[in-house]
Amino acid sequence: MLQASGEQVVSIAGTWKFTPSGAAATTIAVPGGGWVAQGFSSNLAEAVYEQPITIPSLGSPQATLVEFGAVNNQATLSIDGTTVGTNMTSYTPSVFDISSAAAPNSQHTLTVDVKGRYKFLDSSGKKLVPDGTNWSPNIPQGIFRSAVLHVMPALHVSDAFVRTDVAADTLSVDVSVTNSSAAAATGTVAVTLSSFNCDAFSYPMLANQSVNVGAGQTATVTFGPVKWGLGTSSYWWPNIPYTPGYRARLHYASVSVTNSAGVAHTVPYRFGFRQMLQVADHYELNGVRVNLRGDNLQGVNYDSINITGKGLGDAYDLYAGFLPPSAGNTGWPGAVTNWQQLNYNGARIHQETAAPYMLDVTDEMGFMIIEETAIRGSANDENFSPAPGGEPNMLAHLKALILRDRNHPSTIRWSQCNEPENVTTNSATFQQDLYKTATAADDTRPISVDSIDFSAGGAGPTYSGIIANSNFAVMDHYTNGLSSYTDSVCASATKPCGVGEFIWSADNTAQGLTWFGTSTMAMRLKNASDLRPYTLLSGWASFVPGIKTSMMIIEPNTGTHPHFGEDNLPEPWSNPIIQRIQRGFNPVAVVDTAYWNANHLSNSNGDWPASPQTATKGSTLTRQLAVFNDTLSGTTITIAWEMHTDSATGATVDQGTQQLTIPLGQHTTASISVKAPTSGARGYLILTSIKDSQETFREDAEYFTLQ
Repeated sequence: MLQASGEQVVSIAGTWKFTPSGAAATTIAVPGGGWVAQGFSSNLAEAVYEQPITIPSLGSPQATLVEFGAVNNQATLSIDGTTVGTNMTSYTPSVFDISSAAAPNSQHTLTVDVKGRYKFLDSSGKKLVPDGTNWSPNIPQGIFRSAVLHVMPALHVSDAFVRTDVAADTLSVDVSVTNSSAAAATGTVAVTLSSFNCDAFSYPMLANQSVNVGAGQTATVTFGPVKWGLGTSSYWWPNIPYTPGYRARLHYASVSVTNSAGVAHTVPYRFGFRQMLQVADHYELNGVRVNLRGDNLQGVNYDSINITGKGLGDAYDLYAGFLPPSAGNTGWPGAVTNWQQLNYNGARIHQETAAPYMLDVTDEMGFMIIEETAIRGSANDENFSPAPGGEPNMLAHLKALILRDRNHPSTIRWSQCNEPENVTTNSATFQQDLYKTATAADDTRPISVDSIDFSAGGAGPTYSGIIANSNFAVMDHYTNGLSSYTDSVCASATKPCGVGEFIWSADNTAQGLTWFGTSTMAMRLKNASDLRPYTLLSGWASFVPGIKTSMMIIEPNTGTHPHFGEDNLPEPWSNPIIQRIQRGFNPVAVVDTAYWNANHLSNSNGDWPASPQTATKGSTLTRQLAVFNDTLSGTTITIAWEMHTDSATGATVDQGTQQLTIPLGQHTTASISVKAPTSGARGYLILTSIKDSQETFREDAEYFTLQ
């Protein structure tokens, strides 16, 4: 992102004095991933940070803010012993306005008293803060991700929300202007649009507006809606089907406020022109049906990476595989490329919120993200009740997450919590309050909840009547039970259906990893809108570059390692299990349904095929094919088939093509007749799909034992 102008950003990261509760003072790196990442006990409940700071001067009335990129959980900030404020956060920024306590060109002692998750327990031991997960000792605690001073004009831009409406072809911008001075102020607010990709678009103009802001207050000014008028080439689209080097279309809204003395503060906000809607039983992106096929990224597993004899802590901000490319590591862009090459088009960032850089990359690379709160019901260890329970903290966390990330076009949905029905303090009122909080902060995206249920469709009735709104849906978990091949999907004509988690805890076995492809294909055949096997990192941890199996234990209470890492899978794209997942997720797959059904369970080795079918030599075989069009444009697909003798490159004995018209986001069936070889031991049937003159799918592992 571009730097704001009229503002100084000063790092206060470094070595700070650190006093753990009940222990002697020592030092700690800030942010450094928090105190757990630096060897302090995961049971530490409170500590005090201290650091001298010098306040820069802009030469005119200014606001001075302290921002920590994330704090778990409560931070009370003092200047020279005087309390400035207290914030309660989970994985989101903690910001303090210290303008009245810290004059320009002055030096002060900054103290931050941080209380972690174990300071906020009810009488039964349940946490009153969103915790992400109970089973890991590596949850970041304390200050982590960043530490900076922002020095800006007293009248300054504090937020902007760019709203894009593809259906109406309009754009509007909500600009928040804050006045940190002790007197009312007036100013002029301006919004200028430009291209991130250096495109020569003729952007619409937005007329300047005046603003009056009371002392210590914030006012919001709305620009538009104005006609966008730049056409579909200006839209943000995901990279479907995967194209190497793809870059999504992005834009800037440069937002400024100029005070009566002519002092300006300008902040660039990057956005994508796009619209995600829930439409009856499916989702639509920019008016096109889009089916989510992807992953659940359980970041806390990577927090357990053991490099120095202890858990790493905040891996999203510390481990090279989540950071910009570096020597010997392709970084987070490499991880997103691996997802996309696997034919995943999206992921839920599960329980532990993404670092901002991660979302910047998914914006640029065209990869869809479901952002989920750290509100987790699975272990029944959080209290969702109103005060004195944890509900206020849960609602504030959801709001903070949305306000931080709502301008990211790759964020296509909010998941308000995970498996809440396991918590004894869960209630219809709590779920409704979460939903209302989410829509108040962002009314432009669908909202969902991932819900565990051991019978197909069970989650739907659980939430029926609780949140009936047309932009809310529930995604089941484990519809065929744990550690199982899954093919059950709820049926609904009014809500998108899907399975948000399946296969765990067999996901770190060869057979379970093969099910990622075969289970997904089975449920694609049933028109599921959202499919996310759980979780790729257990089977192939090194899709995030640099991971070896020995470096991490998945869900530490299991004591097991990932199935594949760079130490035992140096060339993933030639591995037959990885190829099976690629084919199961391919947006333009052509599938011999009987063959897939016969082999869907594979075997303990993850073999494909595990049960090859037989054919009589010289006979004519009738095969029923399913053909998918999960792309975003173009409805014409050509399927081709070839029968070979004894190998995929053996003599061709029959071949043919058929052209199909398939609506976007749907699939159809086709019947073909193909002759089996008259000699040899095997007949190999190769199926391909061709779209836009490009081969998009190839299945050459299908063979028949000849009789």
